[in-house]
Amino acid sequence: MLTTPSEAISISKIYTVPPEDVLFLDFSICGVAVNFPYARVRFELTPEYNPLFKTSFSKGINKYFFALPSNPNSPYRIENGQLVAKREIIGKVRYFSSDTCDSSYPRRNGTVLNLNPIPKSQCHGCKFCHTLVQDAKDINEDLQSKTGLEYFIERWLEKYDIPDLSYLIQVAIVTGCFGGEARVVQYLKDLATILNEYGFNGEILYYGSEITTEGALNELKEIKPFTLCLSLECFENRERMLRSHKRKITIADSKNILHQAKKNGFNTTFSYILGLESLTSMRTLFTELFPYINRFPIINIFQIHKGQEKLRCQEAWKIDYYMDARRILEKMFINTNMRPRPWENYRSLWYLKFDGEWLDDIRTP
Repeated sequence: MLTTPSEAISISKIYTVPPEDVLFLDFSICGVAVNFPYARVRFELTPEYNPLFKTSFSKGINKYFFALPSNPNSPYRIENGQLVAKREIIGKVRYFSSDTCDSSYPRRNGTVLNLNPIPKSQCHGCKFCHTLVQDAKDINEDLQSKTGLEYFIERWLEKYDIPDLSYLIQVAIVTGCFGGEARVVQYLKDLATILNEYGFNGEILYYGSEITTEGALNELKEIKPFTLCLSLECFENRERMLRSHKRKITIADSKNILHQAKKNGFNTTFSYILGLESLTSMRTLFTELFPYINRFPIINIFQIHKGQEKLRCQEAWKIDYYMDARRILEKMFINTNMRPRPWENYRSLWYLKFDGEWLDDIRTP
């Protein structure tokens, strides 16, 4: 995408965005070359002090976290503990490892806990998903039973040397398929009860597409606060792109689900993968869904793994596509209180600024 990393500065001036945002977008699009047999990697980046990161250092932001596809043809490479591109040192790399499928992991400096009670490594069918290339480290831990959850929480408290879960602001269920709506609902209710016993008073977020009926949403009213993130992912070619249960949900269905959830007092949003379809389609459907959400959508950059090259739409091979997408969505959301949250997304469309506003929040797990 970029000819050199320094070109990010020129593009940032054209679009009036921080150069870091341009560079990190390009980073997500291209992936990274590594001297390890990993299909996907994750790491923390501490940028070098140079003009590229002037904005970051002016705000005291010196750590970022990334999860990226390994790409031997990428202009970005990791060598000797540094991220390098076109002979320019971008920064120091720490905590480098294979990006595995895990049953649990922290975010937001440990104040958010994500759980995958149903192994994501066993969830296949969506054409663009990266779980197919990840090593499974999520199949031997029981997070489905009440006993298993309690055992996990006890070990979590011991690991972090904390008395209870009152410090958590969110527990998110971000998982593969439960296999049925009733099973999801019962799990969420049981989870809420157990978390309450350990002093948790934050929100429970469900990220998925198996809760679709008014009856199920009404059953979840007892969980407060509750957030529904409907995993839509794309608007066009849903029949071709998505696994069976996801593709059955139409855009009209999505509106009904989000409308009912919002009416129940829930936080409502949806997930979307940018790069699979045209900006015209994105603008149209975001406009349609806008009245039914009260939290900013989780917008992931489509990252290509081996064999997925044809899934990226033609427009999305150019950096302008992503810059224009930012403008469209900023204009749509700027007069609301809905904003992207840096800790929620490590392959984001925004890193430091949303329109002219700073995104002040934690960026590491």
